[in-house]
Amino acid sequence: MSSISKKIKKKEYELTRGFFQLLAENNADRLKPVVQIINSRPSNNGSSIGLRLSDGTFSFGAVFLKDNAIKKFELYELEKSQSVIKLIGFCSNIANNEKAKRVYLYIFDFELLEKDSPIIGTPKPHSGISVIFLALKDGKVEQGPLNKLNSQLQAKEVIKVAQSVKSVSSENDASIVPIVSISPNILQWKIIGTVTEKSEIRYFDTPKGRGEVFDFFITDKEGTEIRVSCFGYMAYKYNEFIELYSSYTIKGNNKAITLAKKGYNNTGHEYEIVMRDDVKVTRYKNEITLPPQKIDRVNLSKIKMFLGEYIDVIAVVHNMEEPVNVNGKNGVLNRMRVSLIDESGSLVTLTIWGDSCDEFTEDLLHKPIILKNVAVTEFSGIFNLTFGFRSRIIPSEDVDIVEDISEWYTRERGNIQISNISSSPTTINNNVTIHSVIVSCLNDNNIKEGYFNVIGRVGRVRENLVYKACLQKDCREKVVLQNGKYYCSKCNITLRNFKYVLMVIFKIYDHTGSHWVVMLNDVAERLLKKKASKVGGIIKAHGELEGCNIVVSNLVNTLHDFKVRFKIRSYKGRTVAKWCCVDVKPVSLTKYADCLKEWCKNAEEFCSKYGI
Repeated sequence: MSSISKKIKKKEYELTRGFFQLLAENNADRLKPVVQIINSRPSNNGSSIGLRLSDGTFSFGAVFLKDNAIKKFELYELEKSQSVIKLIGFCSNIANNEKAKRVYLYIFDFELLEKDSPIIGTPKPHSGISVIFLALKDGKVEQGPLNKLNSQLQAKEVIKVAQSVKSVSSENDASIVPIVSISPNILQWKIIGTVTEKSEIRYFDTPKGRGEVFDFFITDKEGTEIRVSCFGYMAYKYNEFIELYSSYTIKGNNKAITLAKKGYNNTGHEYEIVMRDDVKVTRYKNEITLPPQKIDRVNLSKIKMFLGEYIDVIAVVHNMEEPVNVNGKNGVLNRMRVSLIDESGSLVTLTIWGDSCDEFTEDLLHKPIILKNVAVTEFSGIFNLTFGFRSRIIPSEDVDIVEDISEWYTRERGNIQISNISSSPTTINNNVTIHSVIVSCLNDNNIKEGYFNVIGRVGRVRENLVYKACLQKDCREKVVLQNGKYYCSKCNITLRNFKYVLMVIFKIYDHTGSHWVVMLNDVAERLLKKKASKVGGIIKAHGELEGCNIVVSNLVNTLHDFKVRFKIRSYKGRTVAKWCCVDVKPVSLTKYADCLKEWCKNAEEFCSKYGI
């Protein structure tokens, strides 16, 4: 009798179908959805538990338990169960990239409805990107009572939604998915697209010998692009087979999907494909119509918001330098610098390397130019652009904005107030504390990097103060020991000796908080009052632990005026701030005392205002 009752009880729970699509669209705040646990995976440090959940229509893997939810999960022993739960407390975090927004779900509390249950429905993997499943926008997805079927979502509506989602993936083949949906969460996938870019085979040196790599970029009919990398013998195999502007199908599994290396990948896709023996590539005979090339213009005054990323620029060539020969790790290369300007009056230097210098001829001078996929760089606080191997000049015929900017430049050329794009450092006379910097960076999404000054003390210092680097002038690349000699991958040379380079990682703290900071060679020598070679000799003589203690024993808790460069990056859905100390000076105790008095005065006024 109890067994029959149990079966009936399981039928009472109807999942909140379509919840994960609403979550991806940021429309799930007021729901208390009913979902089912498919599987779980604890984190290495135990701070969270990852889940794959199902809403009956979709399954979703970017789910993490926190705080009280972890305690309940362990108390109820849900590790190996397919339980039905109701989410009581949760929040979502949306990570942005150039092509799409991906959502992550964090659960703080839940109610256990059924400890174990057969899988409800036939859920399809959802990547967390709302654009993939736009068909759901036409369906009314609501949560019904727990003790009866969800009458708000009719059976025929569910069928209609499923058919719509299926039609988005492919016209004829249900296994084909849009490129934008590619992620490790999809176990098996097939894409169709046209090769829009193809590289030559490139060679690189590793401690194990020479390696080869060949890349191509494939774009589907939605205009989404993904990078495909082929290593070793596959580089030669696919270099012959892959033809530019031809169409192919690629079929593989989640083992071939890896996070995109942003320094080499400007597609905007979060992932890329690495060819394996079990990935199949076949030529697609039918022609694929690609959408018109999209230009996502960024004004020159805004490029500092895209540091380390690839952007599109429309500007006027204000000045051109003659190409010069420069020694690089791959030999002697041509380098050319071009000054660009737009309506904002911002003057930015574009650096061009190698054969690409030939594309910038004199007839471009004082004329508008459209640049696709140029990299934003920064040096000494000044932001610049770099023309890379995937950058290109786009024809500007019949583009209205090109005609507008040309007329502006002709009219205003003699009156333009030119300015460089630089960081705006904060100074100590603005009463900057460690806590205020952390809060400012978290609360202002437009801040991605900059400089500030802070007076603080040296806290804990990590070991490994030095590393062995290349002897070449101006090179600080870490070397690898090979057969008694030291190999530098940057300069591609092997030397009999090395030099020590300082990289000191320590905590700075003040009365408001603390933060880890990195300090490199020249600045670190001033802080330690020792040359890198001297520090290396002490550590060699006394060992890593004792040698580090000898070097930093008189440094801990000392007060300094630090100039710090910070960078804000998104990593796995989290915001990460990296601090690098670029200068250190002694503290003027008189000025510091004045700052402390000012902080106390401000605190008293704040407490008085709010009755604290």
